[in-house]
Amino acid sequence: STLSGPNIEEEYLWSCKLTESNKEYTWSPKDPSDEDSEDESDPSCKPNHRLLVKLANKDFENCKDDLTVLSIETKGYQDEKISSVFLTMKKNDYMEKFDLLIPDTAKIKLVKGSGPITLLGSHCLDFYDYRNYGGEETEEEEDA
Repeated sequence: STLSGPNIEEEYLWSCKLTESNKEYTWSPKDPSDEDSEDESDPSCKPNHRLLVKLANKDFENCKDDLTVLSIETKGYQDEKISSVFLTMKKNDYMEKFDLLIPDTAKIKLVKGSGPITLLGSHCLDFYDYRNYGGEETEEEEDA
């Protein structure tokens, strides 16, 4: 857990493997508080989830494809549908470093090649200034 000003951030290691039989991964984090509507005025229970993909690694012993291509489908600004290739690796490329920030639900697909290819990154949770929300009044408000 990292304290950054009034925000609390947490990061967890994340990975997924795409193969011939499993060519699609859906990023759709669900928080336990999404299901529990006990206190809807308490945003400290509802963190912002983001996925930061940092590395793609092909299995050099089993990946014999001339080309490996990954794409992403997600929503952009004002719910605009985004569908784009984000990674292309040739036969002798086994590791690729990059930064792909995914702030919303997304599908990652192996569109060319059979894998296996592993993606590695961070599942990030942000609790934005959760202490300054909601029902408690400060002393200044009480004096007014």
